[in-house]
Amino acid sequence: MAFLMVSIIGAIGKSVLTLQHGQSCTTPHDRPGKCVPLSKCPSLNRTVHTPDDYDILTSSRCGEESGTTMVCCLNVLPEFPGCGVMNMLRSGGDQITSIEEFPWAVLIEYQKQNGEYGYLCGGSLINERYVLTAAHCVTSLSHGWKVHRVRLGEWDLSSNPDCIQHTGNTVVEVCNSSPIDMDIETIVVHSGYTHAKTYHNDIALIRMARDVNFSLSVQPICLPLPKRIININHEDTSTIAVGWGRTETGHASQVKMKVDLIVQSLEECKLLYESKGASLMDTQMCVGGMDRKDTCTGDSGGPLMRMLGGVWYQIGVGSFGSTNCGTDNFPAVYTDVSKYVDWIREIVY
Repeated sequence: MAFLMVSIIGAIGKSVLTLQHGQSCTTPHDRPGKCVPLSKCPSLNRTVHTPDDYDILTSSRCGEESGTTMVCCLNVLPEFPGCGVMNMLRSGGDQITSIEEFPWAVLIEYQKQNGEYGYLCGGSLINERYVLTAAHCVTSLSHGWKVHRVRLGEWDLSSNPDCIQHTGNTVVEVCNSSPIDMDIETIVVHSGYTHAKTYHNDIALIRMARDVNFSLSVQPICLPLPKRIININHEDTSTIAVGWGRTETGHASQVKMKVDLIVQSLEECKLLYESKGASLMDTQMCVGGMDRKDTCTGDSGGPLMRMLGGVWYQIGVGSFGSTNCGTDNFPAVYTDVSKYVDWIREIVY
């Protein structure tokens, strides 16, 4: 018979106090964690079914704060050096990425009942099990499309495996492992998402059916978890967006592309969109607005990134923009990831 959590809090309280809220700790399985209130640790704040569950819970205790039991909660969202790092022989060009660049970029595969499939949105790998994307990429889909799988470790859709030659003193051929197609266990869309002109709370999480093994071509990106990162004002700074979306040719790219974009003033952007009959929220950000330099159809859900201290952090999720991609003085809108860190923590386990 299961023991309710409330019935064992007192027993947990008998452990010796050690750490304070937010301090690093080691879980009973010798993995890195943070000392947090039990209520903030989904993996432990559940009904205890077995004596082993009870033992893990009691041995996870790391302190007490204002009468609240603190536990060592496993870091399910990686922090540097476990994310935001890529190993490259050299960077790519101005638009085409190198084969090793941005190994957290993900393609979302869609399928129709007749077997037709396509890659219509992007996403980002944030740990071994979860992909972060836009809510509009996984709900209210049209033309009979349904989310089918996610593809990791892709670079060039027209080749398998992906290989590229690096030239220098000697010619070196570098090949990635074949891309990985992952089935989906569940999709969680933000409860406040509105499928309207302005796509408020346009964010979702995809939980894959199993953990993925990291490699040179499959790595997670860091989320803005540290306070020193989450509080940064990115306005007027340079960022990078990445994806396989539509290019100036009018067709989706076969190769992973990147574009350098400047974060614009949100207040000025609000006025611009209001003049078009749309209202933006403080949980959104405006990026780009330069002629022929933009993300486009197929890039939605993909990451907007900034390198800070040598580490890549995802600061935005591609949401929407002008129907004419790359329109001068008309920035695209991204979901501000820093405003959703707590929501992501609540979902991911």
